[in-house]
Order: sequence, then structure tokens, then C-alpha cells
Amino acid sequence: MSRWRNSWIKQPVPQADANKVLTRRDIAILVVLGLAAAATALWQKAQPNPLPAHDVAIRAVISEQVDAFRRGDEATAYTFAAPDIQAQFGAPEAFMKMVEAHYRPVLNAHKLSFARRSRNVAAHEGMRRQEAFILDGGGMTHHLDYIMQKQPDGSWKIAGCQLLPATLRDV
Repeated sequence: MSRWRNSWIKQPVPQADANKVLTRRDIAILVVLGLAAAATALWQKAQPNPLPAHDVAIRAVISEQVDAFRRGDEATAYTFAAPDIQAQFGAPEAFMKMVEAHYRPVLNAHKLSFARRSRNVAAHEGMRRQEAFILDGGGMTHHLDYIMQKQPDGSWKIAGCQLLPATLRDV
């Protein structure tokens, strides 16, 4: 027989071991399991991680002070300041003059949001930083960096705030 003729003759295909062959059913099961695993991973990623208790408390203090400023309630806004800040200003009226002079956007904030979880302040036990953004009446966004101080009773007070430049405009 010639070489050419041999190339056209079908050679017998060795039989595969029955235990090593994936059937369509096996492939379908693997696909379903893979899709279920991917869906579970996406669902878990979409679930918000609950905030630690200190972050919930810190955000509540900042929110309540901003609400007090919005209402014009000087006395209540002053109560959220840390003891050192209160001692520095002595009375709600003096505190409010400082806020009006340096933190005017906070006085008429329309919206308050928090950027991320609070962070420890290096080398200061019981101090945390919380970033926030406010939207003022003119549609400008302002970036705030709060320093929070844990009090002996476990509550949180505002020990400082820095108004940082932000060039974002809400549309």
C-alpha cells in the first residue's frame, strides 16, 4: 500500500477510560456551581460592611451638630464640642462667632455625607479622624476633616475640624 492511501484510512481511536470522561450533565453541573459561586461572591461584595460602634457614634455626633447649626441652635451645637474647645470659647455665643467666621458652609449645609470609616490619630489614644463632605446652599461641596475625642464616659466629642478645599459642584 502506498503512503498516500494509508493517510486516508481511518485509524482506530483508542477508547477513553469511562471514569475520565466528562458528560454533558457533568459539565452542566459544573457551570451551575460556578455561576452560583460567582453570584454568592457578588452578593456578599454588594452587602455593606456594618460600621463599628465608634463610627456610628462619631457620625451621629457630627450629624447632630450640623443639624443644630442648621436650626440656629447655638447651645446644642456647643454641647458637641470637646471640653478643651468649650474651655477655649467659654460660651456658645463666642463659639458661634468662630464658626461663622471660619466654617460658614457648615452653618447652612444642605447635605452631609461621610467619606470613609474613621481612622486612628497616630500616637493619641481615644482620638479619631472622620472625613465628611457637605453640600452648601450654593451647590458647592466642602471637604471637612473632623478630629474626634473619646470622653471618659465613652461618648465622642468634636475636638477640631479643618475645612479643606474642594472644587466639586453638585449637579
